[in-house]
Amino acid sequence: MNNILFIGNFVNDIILIHQKLKLERERSFTDFMSPEVQKELSKNYDTNNCKDVIKAEALGGSVTYGSLAAHYFGDTKSFIVTKFGDDINKEFQQLIQTKQSIDLTFTETTKDIKNTSYFLNYYNNKKNRTLSLMEKGNQISIDACIKCIESVRPDALLFVPVAGEFDEHLVMKTLEIVYNINQQNENQQNENQQYYRPIIAFDVQGFLRSFNGARVTTRPMNIMIEKLINIKMSLNGMENDIITVVKAEYGEAAAIMGDHDPATCAKLLRLNFGFTVVAVTMGGDGLFLSSSITGEIYIPTFKPDQVSDETGCGDTFLTCTILELLNLLKTKKQFKPQFQNDNNNSNNKVDENNFYQHQQHIDDILIKLNIKKEELIQCLQVGSSGASFLVEKIGPNGFANREKIMERVLNGTKQTKQHYLKFNNPISDNNKYKDEDQKAIIKQEQANDNNDNNFKSAQQPSTIKEFVEQKQKQFKSTTNYK
Repeated sequence: MNNILFIGNFVNDIILIHQKLKLERERSFTDFMSPEVQKELSKNYDTNNCKDVIKAEALGGSVTYGSLAAHYFGDTKSFIVTKFGDDINKEFQQLIQTKQSIDLTFTETTKDIKNTSYFLNYYNNKKNRTLSLMEKGNQISIDACIKCIESVRPDALLFVPVAGEFDEHLVMKTLEIVYNINQQNENQQNENQQYYRPIIAFDVQGFLRSFNGARVTTRPMNIMIEKLINIKMSLNGMENDIITVVKAEYGEAAAIMGDHDPATCAKLLRLNFGFTVVAVTMGGDGLFLSSSITGEIYIPTFKPDQVSDETGCGDTFLTCTILELLNLLKTKKQFKPQFQNDNNNSNNKVDENNFYQHQQHIDDILIKLNIKKEELIQCLQVGSSGASFLVEKIGPNGFANREKIMERVLNGTKQTKQHYLKFNNPISDNNKYKDEDQKAIIKQEQANDNNDNNFKSAQQPSTIKEFVEQKQKQFKSTTNYK
């Protein structure tokens, strides 16, 4: 059985479907209807006889859709670290508390702060959605994360904030705990103790969101770059022994990496920040996978029987992908972390011209685990297939088990969008990312915040790679665990 940990808050979703409302792209929904008006509309919905608006309430958030996706996927126990208010949606008891596969040992209820809550406004025939934050909810502390990791040792850690309930510093502290567990085992030279190698996964969405009152906005590019660099630095010493998976919607990836096609955005996220697997999703259009063994590959969606509700698709995709990765890892021979130096072994001598390729082979976690290109692609297809079942029903009700998901992967209809195929960049092409593109990204980032001193130095870095190296020096001077 797989044990996975979700870190994030449950959400009280208030859904308002504006059946006749049509807005052009240049018009903001919040300019059309302020958060105060939305509250009033919701409060007096029953008495106002709103014929053109449909209201519904639901339990939402990544921890809801992720844990339920894992429950129906099968052979999984989900642990949740969260803080919720006593006003949590009544669906919580029926959907979550009744599931034996969802463990709430590490959750906490507070009475003085209301539960996280969003208004979800749908318009333009439900093709567009605008979020308004009504209640930010509780902050999540590291203590429950530590207790869960030390007692359970989850196989995967999924960081899925929805309203700023934690930032990258909680991720960094959690990774420090993982590192310390392994360092302690190494110091004790306990050969019977397995190296703790959880998959680390997170959705960029929760880290990218910023809030101006009830308005949901996007953090500046330079702030997000620094957050991702901080996470990269916190993997110091473990990045070649632990699989990291990052999911970002295309718009989110472009907000961080600049105005590029989705394949390039995926590649930049992987190369610049050292993540193992990056998935840039495009809703019903599919996604781009980027990894060291695949390059950038377009993966289309699978055709559902019908499309009723797309809420939670990203969470379901990420969860099913991680679970299939865990199933794949069970078939692979595990290895010890590479602390020793093998340079003295004559069998390992490498021609100087091929040293880089050899070093990349040694350090690459996917190669060390002997994961094949087709196997990794199938893991993401499983995620896509799982999401295709969710959309068939409204709310968190369309989940499928692994057997049905695999049947659709093997025999389902792929909804290939031909215009994305031109962005395919498989690893066999041996294409390298151009440094000129990095410089263009950094120039755009610097222009966004010329007054920000966080990235300033006597010698201004010209690429994200140089930013990473600069931050790494700062990180090593402050960290106490490497």
